[in-house]
Amino acid sequence: MRLKASSIPLNQIRGYFMQRPLVVIDVQRGNITEYNRFISAGIASIIKAELFNPIIFTRYVNTPDCPAKRFLNFEQMKDFGDAGMSPEISEVMGGKTPPLDKTETVDLGENFGAKRFLITKSVYSCFTPEFEELVADLSLDNTGIYFVGAGTESMILKSALDCFERGIEPIVLAQYCGSQRGLGYHEKALEILKQLIGEERVIKDFTPLRQRWERAKK
Repeated sequence: MRLKASSIPLNQIRGYFMQRPLVVIDVQRGNITEYNRFISAGIASIIKAELFNPIIFTRYVNTPDCPAKRFLNFEQMKDFGDAGMSPEISEVMGGKTPPLDKTETVDLGENFGAKRFLITKSVYSCFTPEFEELVADLSLDNTGIYFVGAGTESMILKSALDCFERGIEPIVLAQYCGSQRGLGYHEKALEILKQLIGEERVIKDFTPLRQRWERAKK
């Protein structure tokens, strides 16, 4: 199913749509290092603040036929030691974590004012067939999609570009993204994203939006 392009400016999306989809990309133990360990608690805090709905969590699993295994001989992210979610993200996901080979979309139920889902993938981008089907089912093709998570220079970058090329507006919340390889990778990826999806869609300071949305809840 091809997703329709949004004709609604970003400022109107933020102001008038109660539905703010958040995609939490691959915040797993194997993707968290000293360079990006701050993102887990930060992401959990904005989920607990009930600012987004729905919330789609993704996790990366290194399968025998995935590109990273075939072309890069990648050996990590095969079991829950690496591929399990970080503790803070596990808390806001809730429920029992499905086995790593469960590739279909998992409905995690409602909490924190949001419907929650989990999608397992073996590629950088979140835009797998399962993800695209879920986006279509939830009618998210005329709203912006907010991105946070691990791998600014890989998973975040590829997902945001795929979103953009499908005619859906990507909004990257930079302070809740991070690279496991270092700050330099993170900052360079943000600069590339500004060029490719537009500087106004790479938000480095989320505080003003958060304050406005929290006031609107009262």
